[in-house]
Amino acid sequence: MPLALQSLSDSLYRVRHLWAVVSFALGLGSYFLVERQPWLAAVLTGFLVFSWLLLLTEGLWQQKVAGTAMEGVSQGLLKLMLQAVHQEAFFFSLPFVLLQWSGGAEYILFTTLVISAALMSIIDPIYFWLARHRALYFGFHAWALFVALLVLLPLLFHWKTDTALTWAGWLTALFALPSFWRFGGPRKWFRWAGLVAVSVVIALSPRWLAPLVPPLTLSLEERAMALSFNRAQRKPLVTGEVFTSEEVKEGLYAYTAIKAPLGLGQQVYHYWFHDGEQVDRIPLKVYGGRESGFRTWSHKRHIPVPSQGRWRVEVRTEDNQIIGVVRFYITPGV
Repeated sequence: MPLALQSLSDSLYRVRHLWAVVSFALGLGSYFLVERQPWLAAVLTGFLVFSWLLLLTEGLWQQKVAGTAMEGVSQGLLKLMLQAVHQEAFFFSLPFVLLQWSGGAEYILFTTLVISAALMSIIDPIYFWLARHRALYFGFHAWALFVALLVLLPLLFHWKTDTALTWAGWLTALFALPSFWRFGGPRKWFRWAGLVAVSVVIALSPRWLAPLVPPLTLSLEERAMALSFNRAQRKPLVTGEVFTSEEVKEGLYAYTAIKAPLGLGQQVYHYWFHDGEQVDRIPLKVYGGRESGFRTWSHKRHIPVPSQGRWRVEVRTEDNQIIGVVRFYITPGV
């Protein structure tokens, strides 16, 4: 039996380069399938938690097989399984992350970190170097969990993005906690206090940095500025990107179709800006499930005078996370 397992381990190692391709394909496939097959999200969540438990108890079960033929096999299989889970988590989330580029430069850091982690998971020398450093490895696993939870919690439980962000932060702190034990472990009271303080900071950081974290399950499918609006059909009329000050005397409509997971309902806002200065904030309600996005709009009846200049309407969550932006110009009347 050990020889068979060793042969299996050797075979998997020889085709390890294919794992990245397969995981990338599964990640993209999960993005398109998960809205119609929500159980895929539950399976990924289960794998993340299960792999964390394996990593957490690695020392215990490695002691059981120490000195046997199973020792090398178990370590190799664990690393290959964890690598596959990390690849799936990042590439599953990556399409959601890339959809948020319309939100602006605020998400550059978050997007860069996700792309970098995804690349690290498929580059064997970097990944297995990381795996040799327990603290870094737990941190990497916690980051994979945090990114995945931002997608999975709204999909599975229909939580609002602010609720999902809060829970993702606390769960990440919990999952990252074992990474600190390698440093001798907290023995005295001040080490316990330091450990608790670091964990609380990790848990609360997503809330403090919410504007830098995109609402991954919300995306702007359609956007338009219009001089008039058919409320019965929820359709903008006389649209454009450039208007004259004469045309906007009766006001302007900002139309947005926001895609959200089935069963999710939450409040969003249209922030109106004129030459970089906020001039209005209008609350709206969004419900998920419509493939082309939930159609909503705001009507700004009073355009400040003088109105000419650069305008934009930012669609934000209650945590000031930008879902998308609509830009337009108003020129002097003829």
